[in-house]
Amino acid sequence: MKLYSAGDKGKALCDHCQGLVAATYAYRTVPFSDGEGKARNILVLVCDSCGAVIATPAQSTPAIRAAREVAVKPIELNLPAPFVEALDLAAFRIDPEAATEFRKRLLAYYILETAETEPSQKDLQDRFSRHGEAFRSDAPKRRLSFKVTPRLNNALDHIRATTSLTKTDIIKALVVKIYEDIVQSPSPRDLRELRRLAAVTAA
Repeated sequence: MKLYSAGDKGKALCDHCQGLVAATYAYRTVPFSDGEGKARNILVLVCDSCGAVIATPAQSTPAIRAAREVAVKPIELNLPAPFVEALDLAAFRIDPEAATEFRKRLLAYYILETAETEPSQKDLQDRFSRHGEAFRSDAPKRRLSFKVTPRLNNALDHIRATTSLTKTDIIKALVVKIYEDIVQSPSPRDLRELRRLAAVTAA
C-alpha cells in the first residue's frame, strides 16, 4: 500500500470524460454522495482533463469516516422526569463521576446492541407493550437532548421500522431496559464493559 502526496500522478477511469485519464493527487473538499456534509481538505485523485474527483486513496478513508461521523443529527425528546432520572441513576451506578454526556453513550450502546438482532428488537417491542407506562406519575416533563451520528440515527430508524415504535417510545423502552439491567440487577451483565465506556467518554 503506497502513501500518496499532493502532486503525485496516476491514472483512473473518469465518468465525465468516459475513459482512462491521467490524473493528479490534490487536496479537495468533497461533498458526501447523500448531500449531507462534506469531507474537507482530503487527498483525492483529480482528473487532469475535467477537474473531477475520480478516486480516493486508502489513506484518506479515516478522514472521510471522521468527517461523516461529525455530520450529526439532533434528537430532542420530552420525557416524564422519572425516565431521565432512571437513566441518570444507571449512569451513576456505572460511574459516579460520569458527566451527563454519558447518557448519550449509554443509550447509544443499547441502541446499537438492539439494532443488531431481531430477538433484541422483539424484546424491546414486548418490553414497551408491558412497560410502556413505566415510571408514570405526575412528575413534570424533562427534555432529553443529544446529537447522534448518521450511523446511530440509521440504527434508530432500523429499530423503528422493525418494531413500529416511535423514537420517543424506543427511548422509553430502552430506558426501562437500562434501568432493569443496571439498577435493579444485583450483577449487571456488561458492567465492566460499560465502565470502560464511561472512562473513555471522560478521557
